[in-house]
Amino acid sequence: MREPAPPGAALTDLGAGRPLVFLHGWSVDRSFFAAQESLARDGFRVVAPDQPGHGDTPLAPRPATMAGLADALADLIEGISGSPAVLVGWSMGAIVALDYLARHGTGRIAGLVMVDMSPKVVNAPDWPHGLAGGQDLAGALEAADRMEGDWPLYAPRIARAMFAAGSDEASPHMAGATERIAARDPAVMAALWRSLVRADHRATLAALPVPLLAVAGAHSQLYSPAVADWIAAAAPRGRAQIIAAAGHAPHIEQPATFNAAVAGFARSL
Repeated sequence: MREPAPPGAALTDLGAGRPLVFLHGWSVDRSFFAAQESLARDGFRVVAPDQPGHGDTPLAPRPATMAGLADALADLIEGISGSPAVLVGWSMGAIVALDYLARHGTGRIAGLVMVDMSPKVVNAPDWPHGLAGGQDLAGALEAADRMEGDWPLYAPRIARAMFAAGSDEASPHMAGATERIAARDPAVMAALWRSLVRADHRATLAALPVPLLAVAGAHSQLYSPAVADWIAAAAPRGRAQIIAAAGHAPHIEQPATFNAAVAGFARSL
């Protein structure tokens, strides 16, 4: 019997076995994990929510913050019985996962997969592993203001940045990403972006008691593969895997390799 989804939440829930909870990135939705649904045929329960403010899940009553999204995740995790879950956080989803672990603990979690993400998005004098363009906090907050004022201009730019440079802009993946991103509420996206770029979970990683796999696309336009190596070294039980021929979305660009990595990690726990 399936546990009911949290009120107002849109959710994909397939298969049985150890739960794999897929958390999508900023401005997209659970459909970006369509290629991971096949893991439900490999002995796993695949759970992928639309996070508040994304897809078919309204933001209210959650605040437009990483903590608000992490609290929604806590409600979801509370309703999943059986084996402890593996959190698979892509981009912003990884920060939501880390916020959840920092504030709600690891009692119901077996492991964490971070997908092409840094624990601190913006660069600083003591932190060179933020966005590949070198953006600092002031620049990221200014970008939020611009995005809120002209979201239709930014939607295709955000979609292009998801994939390896030179990817076909007419491909179904790119076109679909642009369409879904454009449908988001600019004010909500700007507020979530401001919260995202203020997050710093380096200390969370350093104290993380559960195993961690940092997956990165070798050709990500957003983060250097060195970020995954740093995460693997910082986490007490961390390791990294770089996926060739992929950008910021290796689960879409190289799904077979990505799925094998997640499945292997989950089975090792």
